[in-house]
Amino acid sequence: MFILSVFVGFLFIAVYLLKQSKQEEPRKIFGIYSQPGKWFLLKYYAFLLLLFVRRLKYYIFGKSFFHKESAIEKLQPLSGHKLAFDAVFFQAVTQSGIYFCVGTERRQEAKVNGLVYFLIPEYGLLLSEKLPKTTLNADPAPLLSNKEYAAEGICITPVVPMKLWRISFKGKMRRLDAPDKLVNVDFQAEWRSNLPWFLAEVDVPIKILARTIAREPWTEELFQSLKEAHQTHYEQMGYLTGKLQIDDKVITLTEMDAFRDHSYGYKRDWSLMHRYIFHMFYLVDKTKISVGVICQPSTCTYLEVGFIVHPNGKMEAIDSCDLLLYQHGENGILNKELCFTFVANGTTYEVKVNYEHDVVHYVGNDIEAKMNERFLVCEVNGIPGRGLSEWHYNNVKQN
Repeated sequence: MFILSVFVGFLFIAVYLLKQSKQEEPRKIFGIYSQPGKWFLLKYYAFLLLLFVRRLKYYIFGKSFFHKESAIEKLQPLSGHKLAFDAVFFQAVTQSGIYFCVGTERRQEAKVNGLVYFLIPEYGLLLSEKLPKTTLNADPAPLLSNKEYAAEGICITPVVPMKLWRISFKGKMRRLDAPDKLVNVDFQAEWRSNLPWFLAEVDVPIKILARTIAREPWTEELFQSLKEAHQTHYEQMGYLTGKLQIDDKVITLTEMDAFRDHSYGYKRDWSLMHRYIFHMFYLVDKTKISVGVICQPSTCTYLEVGFIVHPNGKMEAIDSCDLLLYQHGENGILNKELCFTFVANGTTYEVKVNYEHDVVHYVGNDIEAKMNERFLVCEVNGIPGRGLSEWHYNNVKQN
């Protein structure tokens, strides 16, 4: 009986493999976005097993055992590659309609891709003076001390790992609605958190990664690109408190809902990225959400990533998201409204977004990547909130 069962099992597998081998591989949508092919299930389970084995050490010891917070929460030494990078990004919002974001991406030759935005109802959208270009010169003294992300008025300082960062900006900013009008801005703030942090290489569910890689054609080039594209990337929700002075007016900002991320690695080549859409939502009940979809054809053409932090501080990874890039703005025209769903821990979240303000900047030698920064109001499962979104386009291919 046992031998018969084994024989039937092998026969079933043989029939399945024969049937699948005769199927045609689906065409990529717009020649870019891969679709599940005839060997999708086999590739999915094979890669799922590989990822499970690789993550066993994290399941046993935890991510902090291998990624010491004190080691990653500081400026990272740049590799010898010309595209080496070390980047931090912060944003914060209030439900009354104040928005803030600042970012620095350290590069070789003492260059920094940097930006600052403030959206204040009384002033409208304020942009750091050089935007939409982002290439700045790193400040000499912090560069030598290797303790601060600093360039042309921007200064971001890690203080207590995963707990406290200091942020400041002093300089001139332009009003989007009156580009010739400059205002003097002095901003001093602290970003604090007691919430968990999300490490992409550990906390993205392995079923997402297996699903992502299984839909791609498996070639030697794909796995080499995966190896070369590896980077450390982590995100964390928190709160921002500070004081903003615009000319003679002083605005006190208290416990703004906030987000940050930190990315670093051997290299970051913006020309390889086709598109991505990221959203950060901050709801009135204190739920905080980060959700994104990424298309980088050399490695993956549809990667879902993100997490939700509930009001009680519990964090859950996002298991799936139905926002398909090619259905939203593939031609470069951004829609003013967007609806999609995502799933986390078995719960489906229905998202409605209205984009109220849009502005563009460029990174990667000021030409390679076109970033649309979008300031929004939202509703998630009926709960209102505000947030920011970034829509990336490959500017080299567009031109």
